[in-house]
Amino acid sequence: MQYFLSVMAIIWEWMRQIWIPTSSIRLAEAERRVLSIIKFPFDQQQVPIGDGLTINTIHTYNAEAKRSDRKRSPLVLLHGFGAGVGFWLLNLDALAAQHEHVYAIDLLGCGRSSRPRFGAKTTQEAEQFFIDALERWRIQFNLDKMILLGHSFGAYIGSCYAMAFPARVSHLILASPVGVPKEPVQVEPPNRQRTSIGWRLVRDFVLFLWNRGYTPLSVVRLLGPVGPRPVTAYVTRRFLIGPAVEEETSPATAEAGLETSAALADQIDRGRLKLPKRDVAQYLYHLCAQPGSGEFALPRVLKSNVFAYDPLEDRLGNSEIPRVTFFYGDHDWMDTEAGRRTVKSLNERQDAAESARLIVIPRAGHQMMIDNPDGFNQAVEQALEDHQE
Repeated sequence: MQYFLSVMAIIWEWMRQIWIPTSSIRLAEAERRVLSIIKFPFDQQQVPIGDGLTINTIHTYNAEAKRSDRKRSPLVLLHGFGAGVGFWLLNLDALAAQHEHVYAIDLLGCGRSSRPRFGAKTTQEAEQFFIDALERWRIQFNLDKMILLGHSFGAYIGSCYAMAFPARVSHLILASPVGVPKEPVQVEPPNRQRTSIGWRLVRDFVLFLWNRGYTPLSVVRLLGPVGPRPVTAYVTRRFLIGPAVEEETSPATAEAGLETSAALADQIDRGRLKLPKRDVAQYLYHLCAQPGSGEFALPRVLKSNVFAYDPLEDRLGNSEIPRVTFFYGDHDWMDTEAGRRTVKSLNERQDAAESARLIVIPRAGHQMMIDNPDGFNQAVEQALEDHQE
């Protein structure tokens, strides 16, 4: 029986790779190309965390930062939903120049980390899937404390970890975090009956898929050989001129291979950055097309309207996390006001005045670390400027 199951698994994997043009080898190569623009030396390894699982980890070490007067915990970067370590490609050089140790990891079930079967049925189980893995990873490096910086879904997971292990997080930085605001009480719109039948059918079908655990990445895999097209279209359109600016794309930006936001274009003009559109699109596609695992946490922690089942706004204010900083872009689609309310509640904790703050990054949206890399990197330093341990 075991032999039969093994054969069937091999046949299924062969059929899957015929339909979906990806593999772990292609993902590794796409990641290598994206990371090739990083100039600061870094090590990369698959860190074992037990039970045959590994966490894909990038590590930079800066001896000059060690000799400076500033004493800081290692900086640990957590990517957002559907992303990976390669999404810090425009930030690692600047961050590594300022910190003795910087780590960027693929969350368990994401990127090039192990992708175990995701069996969580509740919000708490989904959160624990990542919390346990991150704690195991920390133990492997014997990190006493961390500055934990998460983007979007990674910010949500970072918050959950910090609330579970506050003594291990010296500073929590939440970059455009998902899952913060409470869902507002809404009255049924009076024009509901005017909604077309076709639109209601589409809406109900999407809700049906979401409630059964499907994610946007499931759609990419379902499209098979056509899957790379919408991903490439997303990368191209997402990094066109952002809604907060009007400038046209510069020639230098076009040479770099990406029509993008004006802030990023300025930095490419100065010869500081190069972001190849094709490599980023291929990397994102191979991330999305891998066998599903950690992505299935999304419908467990977020409702179909993107509000969290257990909002961070209700939880962080009662936490023991010593320092918290929120980042939002000036045209971010995340709820900045929810961040402000959470900062207020954090600062109202006993003996915790001024322990939380909120920084708005100019000329940036949700993907702030790519929209305006200089602005993002400067915001990190601003958040940590008086951070001494």
